Amino acid sequence: MESDDSDEDEIIRALEAVDSLKLALVSVHDSEMIDDFLIHIEGDTARFRH
Repeated sequence: MESDDSDEDEIIRALEAVDSLKLALVSVHDSEMIDDFLIHIEGDTARFRH
């Protein structure tokens, strides 16, 4: 997958927003915290995958 600087900037902003709000990703199956994940941003939509 190719990435340009603007995509990386969006990813950094999204991760900073999650961190600043003290949000966490938690598995719906076992309520375990998800520390490592991928984020895909398209427009104003962000999708997380672990």
